[in-house]
Amino acid sequence: MTRLVKKFTDVVEEVRIELDANFDITQEKIVAMRARVDGNGHKFPLGSNMEDIDTLYLDYEVQRAAIAKHILNIMKAYDPRICTPASASKVDGEEHTTLYDGQQRSVATALLGFSQVPATVVETDDPAFPSYAFEMLNEKGVARLTPGDLHRNALTRFRLKSREPKNVAARKLQDQFDLNDIDLEDKRTRNSNRRGPNDYFFSHFNYAYKAIELDKSGDTLNDILNAIKTVFPLQEEIAQGAFIGLYELARLDWNQNELQDDWMIQVLQLNKKSFNSSHLVTEKARNQNSHAYPGSKPNGASMMANFLREVYIMNGGTLNLPYHGEGATLQIATNPAPGLFPKQVA
Repeated sequence: MTRLVKKFTDVVEEVRIELDANFDITQEKIVAMRARVDGNGHKFPLGSNMEDIDTLYLDYEVQRAAIAKHILNIMKAYDPRICTPASASKVDGEEHTTLYDGQQRSVATALLGFSQVPATVVETDDPAFPSYAFEMLNEKGVARLTPGDLHRNALTRFRLKSREPKNVAARKLQDQFDLNDIDLEDKRTRNSNRRGPNDYFFSHFNYAYKAIELDKSGDTLNDILNAIKTVFPLQEEIAQGAFIGLYELARLDWNQNELQDDWMIQVLQLNKKSFNSSHLVTEKARNQNSHAYPGSKPNGASMMANFLREVYIMNGGTLNLPYHGEGATLQIATNPAPGLFPKQVA
């Protein structure tokens, strides 16, 4: 696994390009911002180590992505007095100094033309320290870590020999996505130059972790991903509705273990007879739930599991799929929403 270390000045240039392209912030405007900073007479706080930007790196197994809009807001109101030192580490045996907290304000400082940024550097022989420190600094902060941040950090900790249960689970989870050539990433990352290399992606980390918590072997998660990709091969995004519906059916069957190995593919194939898109399955499930239970707030997992099951039965399926009882059915056979079914798909 390649460590995702990027030179700090390269990230600064990427953000500069994004600011120009998306926010009309030209170099001339940046120069004007810097002139305002120089004109206020303020200096960086005493006690800061001033690190040359050419010596710094960012570890994207630990650090979150640079956010151009946030950096621009810092630049517009930049005041050296409140540019507190970033946190960095120098691991024994490594040549570079790595920032693990304070990326956004450090990039803003560099974009404004400063050749050094204030930083506090921790010297350590523990290569896992940046990951640990980043999590401790951010988990209870204002800008809370996203599920993607926590997942990436857990993978880093696993690679660095930590076998805490959450890190083992993250590695097993990621293995299933890698096996199916599916990127696990949020939509913002998918739409950026940091997107993964695969043709397919899934964006809901919480759903993925539900599946690995249900079955720590990873088999259930693998089956869900494989079934959706197999039956709906032309869709880049693995649909969240289909995912959580299959997960919920698997959860309901967990103690009975009555379903055959390829049951997920069978369920989706008969749903595809009515809906040729997995995203359409989700949309129609919501419509039917609103029709059957007007004004109610649906439980996503229950709604999708029951919808998949009822469409499967309506289209001739014979597997004894589990469900939440008659009081939870979506009434597809007896009370379909107007326009629920488009023309049948061959």
